[in-house]
Amino acid sequence: MPQQFSRQDLLAALEQGWKQYLSCLAALSEEEQARYAHEQGFARVQDMLAHIFAWWERSMQRSATLLSGQPLPPASEVDEFNAEVVARYQQWTRAAIEAHFATALAALEHFLLDLPETALEHEPIQRWMHIEAIEHYEEHCPPNGPKLRER
Repeated sequence: MPQQFSRQDLLAALEQGWKQYLSCLAALSEEEQARYAHEQGFARVQDMLAHIFAWWERSMQRSATLLSGQPLPPASEVDEFNAEVVARYQQWTRAAIEAHFATALAALEHFLLDLPETALEHEPIQRWMHIEAIEHYEEHCPPNGPKLRER
């Protein structure tokens, strides 16, 4: 298995990256925000934000299911999931999406804090939490966003 990340590593990544995300976006002009969303493959900034928090929620739900000993439901195909998320939040305002992003980020942080000590020894949970805290941030880091420090 590749490098293991501790709870502290994951929480530090949230602090350094995702917790700065909305303020970094807000510091960009509307034109820069729109260009960035398009470069990321989304029609609108709120579509990108919904995509991000939907993956956090999915990974937390799948991790909780695994920890409970229940079988994981089959995962939908990535592109299909992404399209469903954008459609589900299409009517939400930017303010509502940003509020949900902040709520979901707080939920992810609490989820990491509350994980049993041995949870990150489960390869899928380690992978999902690493992706959500670190890799997904690096993939969607705004042009003015902080880079995550290497461990």
